[in-house]
Amino acid sequence: MRRIIALLLALALPALGGCARSIYANYRDIESLEVVQALGIDSGPGGVTVSVATGADASGREPLRLSAEGASLDEAMRALSESAGAASLFFSGTGAVVLGEGAAAETARWLDAMARSRELRLDTELYVLRGARAAELVAGKSAPEDVFAALDALAERMRRSGAGRVPTCADAARALTGSGAALAAAIELEGGEPVPAGYAALVPGGPAIFLTGAAARGTGIFLGGPGAELTALPGGVVCELAGVETELNPVWARDGSLARLEVSAAARAMVTEAPVGLDLGSAETAAALEGELAEAVRGWLEAALAACAGSGADFLGLGRVVETRDPARFAALGSWDEALSGLRFDVSCAAEIVNIREYALSPFGEAAA
Repeated sequence: MRRIIALLLALALPALGGCARSIYANYRDIESLEVVQALGIDSGPGGVTVSVATGADASGREPLRLSAEGASLDEAMRALSESAGAASLFFSGTGAVVLGEGAAAETARWLDAMARSRELRLDTELYVLRGARAAELVAGKSAPEDVFAALDALAERMRRSGAGRVPTCADAARALTGSGAALAAAIELEGGEPVPAGYAALVPGGPAIFLTGAAARGTGIFLGGPGAELTALPGGVVCELAGVETELNPVWARDGSLARLEVSAAARAMVTEAPVGLDLGSAETAAALEGELAEAVRGWLEAALAACAGSGADFLGLGRVVETRDPARFAALGSWDEALSGLRFDVSCAAEIVNIREYALSPFGEAAA
């Protein structure tokens, strides 16, 4: 029995040794690792230019900013790794992907390459840099000291007090597959720093469609609600949005065509500032303010819907909603693009200002009221 056990152990040792070698064959010295935090993509006649920026670390090393060209995304990434010298680029830590405006027309290509990559992830926030190449922001001479920190702060600003959240590459990939169009956060450069510029609608083979102003705010609502953005109402009252819920209801004609799409919204907000002397305690004032807020939100939604139908790019995913409600009728429509371009929208909105009674009370007490 002892001889059998000894023989089995002898046979197992080479296998264990091979296992150990496979582990350390992929080992990379942590001291040489440079974690890529922001990645930029620009397209051109020769292929693609990929730019990367790493972040500062505890050792005090300066962040790396590099750009390299290649016929494909993978080839450009390999060229970057070779140009990094002794450093070892770690692409799996990428937290933001920035497309130059010219590269936005090939978004599907880049997302497909990222999905197949062993080093990149799709759960990264996606931006389109309007009017510039991504290399200017990620690796340019006037680029921010910490590119990812600047983008992360911008994303937080959009979530909390802007048009809405920043879509991820995974969001865009799903939308392109399901609706033929997707959304990314649009940004611009001011003094080398990224600033919000609404949203960019991405259509395969076509230039990005930039949504600003009311259309961007409406798009943010359809994405899941705008941030706590301040809204000045016509009467001089300033409100902070606390959420907007939407519901879409397709209405079909007798001949099977889509007669219209009803869009209803319910907005909630809080008063943050009001003119002195305005009687916020009266029912009439409250009703008037809520009416003004409802009209403002309705205008944002109508602007987003008009941009969606007018561009022929269903970046709001309206077709998926209609199909989910009635698959058979949706299939009978034939071309959704044609139905969308001539679709009629009926938008209604109700609003509630949740703190109007509390705000009506003077902070100085009854004597000062």
